[in-house]
Amino acid sequence: MFAPQTETTPNSSFHYRTRWFYNRLDGCRHAVNQFRRIGAVRTKTPFLEDRILEEAGRLFGARRFHEVRMEDIAGQARVSKGTLYRYFRDKEELYLALLTRAARQMVAELKRRVESTQGARQQLVGIVAAFLGYFDARPHLADLIQRAEVHHEEGGAFPWQEVRDAARKLVVEVFARGKQQGEFCVRAPGQAALMLLGGLRAVVRFGDRPRPRQLPRALVADFLGGASQSVLAVSPEERNGWHARARTGHSG
Repeated sequence: MFAPQTETTPNSSFHYRTRWFYNRLDGCRHAVNQFRRIGAVRTKTPFLEDRILEEAGRLFGARRFHEVRMEDIAGQARVSKGTLYRYFRDKEELYLALLTRAARQMVAELKRRVESTQGARQQLVGIVAAFLGYFDARPHLADLIQRAEVHHEEGGAFPWQEVRDAARKLVVEVFARGKQQGEFCVRAPGQAALMLLGGLRAVVRFGDRPRPRQLPRALVADFLGGASQSVLAVSPEERNGWHARARTGHSG
């Protein structure tokens, strides 16, 4: 801005006002252009956040966490860096959002399996199948959870705890339903739920691939009947079928 003039001739006063007016006009134009650019960046396109997270998940599945840059994610998702930073301040926030989204999806899938299945035993099979299927489709997820778990011990957020709490609650409810319906009786349901889910976590991370199609049923049978006495927990037809295929690795 120009400093006010104390003494001006008519001509100089007019010149001063003209320059002041055009300076203000240029400032307004600049402000409008800035607003338009910011507005274009800040307008959230429907489903864009999901697309960014989906593409970020693919990158995390192909590379180690520290090897994935925000620039890589922006390129993979086909958005500008400005748009990416509009949604996520940094890679840490993005990966926590990815875990939060995965946790909500996993909880919804577990509930859907239980609600759409009849019989407590089959509901357990559905829970096991949901976990195996979800993690097999997202091979990067286990490592991201482990990383978040380590940071959680240092005071960081841990979105996956929602899944663990919901899964344990669902399994305990299924145990109670199994007892009520006379299908099976589980001692110490809370502890047994932890054992089932903890063992399932080990299968997800270290189990053989490809997985036999009947593996969820085999795992539930071994859990309910005892791994060394699983023949007591299944029918003769099942005994002659799926268990042999599970041992040989054929899907059958």
